[in-house]
Amino acid sequence: MPAPRLARQEAVFRLDHLRCRFLAALGRPSAQLARAGQLAAQGAHRAAFPLFAKAAKAGLPAAWLELGRAYLFGHGVPSCPTEALCWLTRAAAAGEVAAQSLLASLALQGISQTTQAGLFAAVRSDGDGAANFHQALRWAQRAAPGGSPEAQALLGFILTAGPAEVRDPEQGEVLYRQSSEAGNAQGQLGWALALLRRNTAEAASEARGLLQAAAAAGVPTAHHMLGVIAESGIGGPQDFAAAAAHYRAGAELGQRSAQLRYGMALLAGRGVQQDAFNGESWLRRAGLAGEAQAAAMVGDLYARDAPLPPNYIEAAIWFRRAAEAGHAGAARALGRLHLRGAGVVADTEEAAQWLRHAVAQGDWDARADLARLALARQIPEADRQSTFAWFQRQAEAGDPAAAFNLGICLAEGVGTERDDTRALTLFRLAAECMPAAQYWCGRMLAEGRGSAPDQPAARAWFLRAAEQRNADAEVAAGEMLINGRGGPPDPDMAMALFTRAAATGHPGALFALKVLRRAEPDAASGGQCVAAGP
Repeated sequence: MPAPRLARQEAVFRLDHLRCRFLAALGRPSAQLARAGQLAAQGAHRAAFPLFAKAAKAGLPAAWLELGRAYLFGHGVPSCPTEALCWLTRAAAAGEVAAQSLLASLALQGISQTTQAGLFAAVRSDGDGAANFHQALRWAQRAAPGGSPEAQALLGFILTAGPAEVRDPEQGEVLYRQSSEAGNAQGQLGWALALLRRNTAEAASEARGLLQAAAAAGVPTAHHMLGVIAESGIGGPQDFAAAAAHYRAGAELGQRSAQLRYGMALLAGRGVQQDAFNGESWLRRAGLAGEAQAAAMVGDLYARDAPLPPNYIEAAIWFRRAAEAGHAGAARALGRLHLRGAGVVADTEEAAQWLRHAVAQGDWDARADLARLALARQIPEADRQSTFAWFQRQAEAGDPAAAFNLGICLAEGVGTERDDTRALTLFRLAAECMPAAQYWCGRMLAEGRGSAPDQPAARAWFLRAAEQRNADAEVAAGEMLINGRGGPPDPDMAMALFTRAAATGHPGALFALKVLRRAEPDAASGGQCVAAGP
């Protein structure tokens, strides 16, 4: 720009400031408002606030808006959310679109006239309160028709992501597009996400451009989405380095999903040099921000031997944080730590409580853990009954493992009355594919439970399961072979079975071998009865 023209503009600017100061000194409200705006733009909020207050007292809605902002953010006055909402609501009711948009945004953060306790703290922590979609909708619907791109983006979000009763996805996308075309970064983000849902190459290309524009404007979620696109190869080849760069940018802007992804990239060395310690640090930050998956991953890092030294106390702390945020796998992991007494006090009752949390969220591994506790009678009768009912549902659906466990419940009276006949039927059904069920068929027939005693059949079932390396069956078959039950004795085969089972640490096999080796000098003269069963 030529120097004379620049000098003229600077002179006009100085004259305008002088004029505002002069008229403000004369007490003209509009001039006071203008002068306060100049001071606020320079960061002189303490000097600006009294002028805003005088203009507000004169009844200027724009001044009410500025007072609301001052009280909300503590500009020139101690923060007071109640006062902020009061002035913003007054300005919004008078038609100030910026106030309407701000109230809608605050309501989405859980900050509204109906939830005033601790409001400023909620603003500073990105909104820990529950979103008030209905109030946000009311203000956004008033602001958007005025052409505010920010309000259009807010209303688009409410209509696409709000509760079912307020949703209108088609209209939401229209508003996102209008906001995006006006250059609003949040509108660009929303319209880009809508385009990605179309799942076409052309839409993906347009979405990428919009996300790049939003990212350049400092929208952290846009960086996260660009990372996801680069990592997954949507609309082009995978680029892990570009993904890691975008995740890092989003992470540094405080986006917790990006912090999670960047931490994962550092741990795996995917698109960036592997760095377990910095990876853990980013996961920790995401976990502290409320990202349950990140907290669960930190817990898992400390529960394993690598890449960080194990620390079960830390693992338990992070698993609890993730579990309380609704992460099923973390609840299961915390339950298992309580079962082992690793990093926490060994407490079966506490373990069962966390396993129940995981089960309630559909975690099948936790269901199996809880079932083992039920079969061992280590949890209350109500849990045993619910476990029995679960096994019954799964068995009816054709699950052989569930049929076997249902048989155990019936044979042992766990969660139901004992029923040997039905148990034996279920064991026979599961025996087609489960050596443990074959062992139980042999045990039931040997003891005469569910049918008349049948030693030869019991021996056959034990030997069948022993062929599959079931240690209990090896010991039971060995005992029958030594003592000649269910068929002729076969000491050599019995010794082989005992030896194989002993290699697994089976106490019955170890005892049998000890007895047999001690009795070897007398074996030829009279035989030896061995009772080595479980």
